[in-house]
Amino acid sequence: MKILVTGSEGSLMQAVIPHLISQGHEVRGVDNFVRYGPITRSRGYEFVEGDLVDREFCGRILQGVDGVIQAAARIYGVGGFHKYPADILAHDITLHQNILWAAKQNDISRVAYISSSMVLERCVRHPSTEEDAFEALIPSTDYGLSKLVGERLSMAFARQYGIEYTIWRPFNIITPYEAAESEQGISHVFADFIANIVDRRLNPLPIIGDGEQVRCFTWIEDVARGIALNSFAPAARNAIFHLGNPEPVSMRELAEIIYREAVQQGLMRAYAQGLTFKTTAAFEDDVRVRIPDVEKARVQLNWAPTVQLEEAVRRCLEVHARSQRAAS
Repeated sequence: MKILVTGSEGSLMQAVIPHLISQGHEVRGVDNFVRYGPITRSRGYEFVEGDLVDREFCGRILQGVDGVIQAAARIYGVGGFHKYPADILAHDITLHQNILWAAKQNDISRVAYISSSMVLERCVRHPSTEEDAFEALIPSTDYGLSKLVGERLSMAFARQYGIEYTIWRPFNIITPYEAAESEQGISHVFADFIANIVDRRLNPLPIIGDGEQVRCFTWIEDVARGIALNSFAPAARNAIFHLGNPEPVSMRELAEIIYREAVQQGLMRAYAQGLTFKTTAAFEDDVRVRIPDVEKARVQLNWAPTVQLEEAVRRCLEVHARSQRAAS
């Protein structure tokens, strides 16, 4: 197949694309570099820079492809959700519907959509199944709402125009390659914690809220493998799947794990008083608990997470240490 990968230069699709190529697929990537600016890298695939909010551009970029993995989105941590709500809601819905209209125009049979566990942000049942998102209250954040609308758009185009979909809901991806930003919460919490614990040596550690929010963190390669192997599989036709590691941890516990591993790897010395915390920001709609039920992916796709949280932290800190040494 020739597969268009949107948001191709982001960390998740950079993990997905090598799997696609190794399966013999031809890849065309597209990105507008809106978050970090232009990226120069060696690419073993065709790349086109452009903005998918432009509907005419979408029509052109989908010409000659057999399927689409639609991952383009304005992605931030919880602080970014609140700082850029209009950008997120307006741009993400617009570009996804543009992709779907272009798929219809170019007779493309399936569009795989990268949604988010944030569609479940007001779900009260834990672990949460795929169907729980449609029984819960609508998401409070505009990011979560944009993803829920994106899912419904995929379903609507399937019903009216016969364009098949596969919807993926990753849960809190851990990657060693996300860089923290100067403002807390614009990046994801994992990147913020590594920067503030290991690099800036902040103690007390700034946290958002009380730090008792519970999440489940999933190694990026586990998510990438599920997406690359199954986005166009018959078993994933017109289906939604959670891709997550159902191992709950609070934000305080996550910080402690990172701190202990950094000390063990010799990246810093232990504090006599241990790691302490201070709340520096809080959001009323910050999700308290989000835990996935991944049984559907296990049964229908034979997918399961392979890397647990402490191992993921170890790998990330090893990569971080190497990059720090290379930069010095």
